[in-house]
Amino acid sequence: MEIFKRIYLIIFTFVLFIVGCSEENQRIPITKNSLAPGVVSNILIEPLPGAVKLTYDLPNDQNLAYVKAECMINGILREVKASTYKNNLTIDGFADSTTYIVNLYSVSQSEVSSKPVKIEVTPLKPPFQTVFKSISMDRDWGGAYVAFNNPTEANLAISIIYIDSTGYWNSGITNYTKKKSGTFSIRGFDTEETTFGVYLSDRWGNMTDTIVKKLVPMFEKQLDRSNYKAIRLPGDVKDAWGWVLPNLWNGNSGEPGFHTDVDGVWPQYFTIDLGIEGGAKLSRFKIWQRSGSMYAYNDRNIRKFEIWGSANPTSDGIFDESWIHLLTEEIEKPSGLPMGQQTDEDNQNIADGHEFNFPIDIPKDIRYIRIKVTETWAKIHCFYVTEVAFYGTDVKE
Repeated sequence: MEIFKRIYLIIFTFVLFIVGCSEENQRIPITKNSLAPGVVSNILIEPLPGAVKLTYDLPNDQNLAYVKAECMINGILREVKASTYKNNLTIDGFADSTTYIVNLYSVSQSEVSSKPVKIEVTPLKPPFQTVFKSISMDRDWGGAYVAFNNPTEANLAISIIYIDSTGYWNSGITNYTKKKSGTFSIRGFDTEETTFGVYLSDRWGNMTDTIVKKLVPMFEKQLDRSNYKAIRLPGDVKDAWGWVLPNLWNGNSGEPGFHTDVDGVWPQYFTIDLGIEGGAKLSRFKIWQRSGSMYAYNDRNIRKFEIWGSANPTSDGIFDESWIHLLTEEIEKPSGLPMGQQTDEDNQNIADGHEFNFPIDIPKDIRYIRIKVTETWAKIHCFYVTEVAFYGTDVKE
């Protein structure tokens, strides 16, 4: 028995030695050649927003492995590499549109670098600065809102902060976005003067100054869902499978909800009476989709929709002048993953409900709501939804 143990130990030690040698060999360059490759030539510089694209001719050198660019940005040496299968590379993350020095190297398979080719580059104004110029901030229902334009669809973080009751700046909310334009809000504040701030940053750590404003938030509440009533105007869709319209305001975002019939008509729409005498000034709207791995961001869940409002609609069900278009929106999946795959953020959005803000200038006397569904995730011509909620204030308050 002792002999077998010794044989096993010898074999085990031998295997470890071979594996160790293999791993060490993997860190050795493929070839050992101390000769430096030739340099890149005919360099063309294309300025981009917060970046530069460099196009060049590769040296005729079979030992060439890749091209490397080095540039000092914000005191940090940035390095970008490009294989020999392409003749260009892009350096991004510049903090401004001043002139920078870039060193370009050809690197051999033995990790020997050529002499640097030194060039001067001047990127265009970076997106975080351009978007910052477009920022506006004003008071909102229960807080403040920020509007922005992002023409290059850059990945940015827009942060709202505020001074709390102790007089110190406090983290509020950060909106990570690459939308061309948009608005978002921070809520949960009383109707008393509050100091808010907004600033932008990008993924390279570049950051703007802070816009500071003193604002008085407007009063907002969730409208009492016990007042909601289901009404059916001509053209409104029928329910199916026992999932009826009043399920949308029963306080339960689970099943059952509202399921429509496949009646051959598309788009489909339904009508809700908010039950508020004199109507309401609406601030925002939340909608909950059907959850579960088979249904989330999938199947007959609503993807695109419109919301219309009226103080006193005509009885014929036609979208005439008695109806006012309030919103056209799309429910987005934060991760962008294919159907059937969800991240924790995706699932949290389902649990919290998808929220949409109404324009600040809509009429103050909206009592009747009509939701027109224009597309489901699977493009099926019927839909389901589990809960809705409206926020704002009664006109009489």
